[in-house]
Amino acid sequence: MLEVALAVSVLAAVIVVGLLIAIGNERQRKAIAQLRDDLRNWALGDLEIKREKASREVEIIDPLAWLHNAARKATGTAWELRAIAKILEQPDAVVVASSNGSYLMFSPEKPARVRKLLRGPDRQSKTGPLPSEMKMALRGRSRMESYELSPLNAGIFFDLEADRVWRMLTDRPLSVNKLWLYEFPTA
Repeated sequence: MLEVALAVSVLAAVIVVGLLIAIGNERQRKAIAQLRDDLRNWALGDLEIKREKASREVEIIDPLAWLHNAARKATGTAWELRAIAKILEQPDAVVVASSNGSYLMFSPEKPARVRKLLRGPDRQSKTGPLPSEMKMALRGRSRMESYELSPLNAGIFFDLEADRVWRMLTDRPLSVNKLWLYEFPTA
């Protein structure tokens, strides 16, 4: 009988120690999770303060040069941009001519929507008068390449800078925090 009582008390002690360890581990897990959340919130707040301070210092002098840099960072291709060819309203876009004869179009519109708008039956009324070389490039619209420009691939202040550049070029605010770059190669 004494052996059974000793075995039961040892088993109870092991269970109690196990429960105390489990409770301690759970408290530690919660404390670490809270610490991780606090650290994440602090880092986000610190980044927000730094971005706010930097946003006051962001100065865009040449929108064309900014477009060139953003496109180069996102795609790895350094186009030689000559001039703004056209500001479009449908789709909302800025068309830029490059020195090799191709056209680049910067737009907040997604590729599917742009293809749909450019494929419309009456292109002249949808996009306005486009340069004749671009009209030729649009005929081969299957060759249109698209690239997404965002803070992930075009610089950490891309969204702040893009809005300023968009306002400088179109006199309208940018509705999203990313742009799409469409390349219309030479025919």
